[in-house]
Amino acid sequence: MPRVTPEDALGRVQNALGSLAQDVKLNFDAVDLSCSRENIVEVLTKLRDTDDLSCRFFSFLSGVDRTEFETGEGDDAATGELEVLIHVYSPDNVISVTVHVPVPLDDPNCPTVTDVYAGAIWHERETWEMFGIAFKGHPNLVHLYLPEDFEGTPLRKSFRLPSRMTKSWPGAKDPEEAAAGGGR
Repeated sequence: MPRVTPEDALGRVQNALGSLAQDVKLNFDAVDLSCSRENIVEVLTKLRDTDDLSCRFFSFLSGVDRTEFETGEGDDAATGELEVLIHVYSPDNVISVTVHVPVPLDDPNCPTVTDVYAGAIWHERETWEMFGIAFKGHPNLVHLYLPEDFEGTPLRKSFRLPSRMTKSWPGAKDPEEAAAGGGR
């Protein structure tokens, strides 16, 4: 089967998705598009099941924090949104598609896509844990890395790193010198 040109891939995706996707364009010979979170399951199903696309290979799903902060302000000054980023691929047609799904800061959730791509189970758990984006309908949304009692979302820009306890450094090179109060 001959390789599909990037322009042909773009046309196939536009034809398959119609008004379900916005901003459909080429980005370094891969198809890039945006869709609403309400349409994500239908968009991915069409990308997978449309014969001339056949994007059956799920590469990854992750989050992106697109918020911006006013200098010197707290979390209340954040503007922007979060984004779920999904990449799928067609081994048959050599078509790469990246799907951007905007998610509002005040309602960080998205439908699960695990019924379309079972490989998304782990990725959705990681994105929930690190970005705080809940995936409605996910079969097992539990922590992967962090303890159960951990508070916060470490990969969001608003996450404040905990300060380390500081202790004076004696500057001594050996225990005898430190005991004598040296090196200060």
